Amino acid sequence: MTAGPTTKRGSVAVADTARWHIGSISKSFTSTLVMRLVERGELDLDAPVEQYLAAYNDSMHSDWKAISLRQLLSHTAGLPASAPRRITNETYEHEPYEGRRAVLSAMWSSPLNGETGNFLYSNIGYVLAGLIVEEILGVSWEEAILSEVSVPLGLFSLGFGAPRQSDAANGHQSILGFRRTVSPENPASDNPRWMGPAGTIHLSMADLVRWGQMHLAACGGHIQDYLTQASCRAMQTPIASDYGLGWVIQNPDTSGPTVWHNGSNMMWYAMLLIAPEHELVVAVATNVYTPEPIDRLTLELTTALVNSRE
Repeated sequence: MTAGPTTKRGSVAVADTARWHIGSISKSFTSTLVMRLVERGELDLDAPVEQYLAAYNDSMHSDWKAISLRQLLSHTAGLPASAPRRITNETYEHEPYEGRRAVLSAMWSSPLNGETGNFLYSNIGYVLAGLIVEEILGVSWEEAILSEVSVPLGLFSLGFGAPRQSDAANGHQSILGFRRTVSPENPASDNPRWMGPAGTIHLSMADLVRWGQMHLAACGGHIQDYLTQASCRAMQTPIASDYGLGWVIQNPDTSGPTVWHNGSNMMWYAMLLIAPEHELVVAVATNVYTPEPIDRLTLELTTALVNSRE
């Protein structure tokens, strides 16, 4: 169900099929892609990344070479949360594939400041995981997501960056408490495109729910040909600070674990929640950064749906 106009004070209603920017929920897509490559024997979660980045090893500090994919996907690699502002500004309008290489090559010659093994939420870690996928498959992360996720799962609304359809919700930026619409044609309507593996996916709410349902089915062992039960459960097993591989896992009460991820580029906000014990998936999004009411709505919806089944 959707409600409201596509822009602040606008007259065009958001369509039920409209696409929504989901920010860091994209990390669950990157992790799933990696796990599929692990299942095919093309990647090893615990191998040092230098094994897959031979072309860059001469310029890479030993701290970076020793990082594993498991650490990248669980935010325990010791990498910074984001790229330095100067590097981000210089690469903001780079094409995604080249931009990832430009950003990382400007960073990985220096030692890590963070301590490996400790949880530190890192978009850069997921960008590096995306680059490894590209080196293995020989295509961009975006192309790999389309061929390995969108097409086989029928998530045909999936795309990247601010949704451009006329009936989609435009993002809204808050400046000094005032919200203004940001046109999807404006480069500032999203984070730099090279951040794709960490958070540039958009898709319809129906497809976002299907994504959650896929993980619900996979962890139940029902779609072994796409994602094995072992891989799905590994993703939903906490490694550090309630974070697994692309998912947050919490057990707030005796009703079983709650699996979720939220996402935002500060112009949209989305939440995807999976309640495995109740075989329930809830997705909520808005085209302005308002996490508190959306989190509250997600909890209220989840509670109402669980109660209606009892």
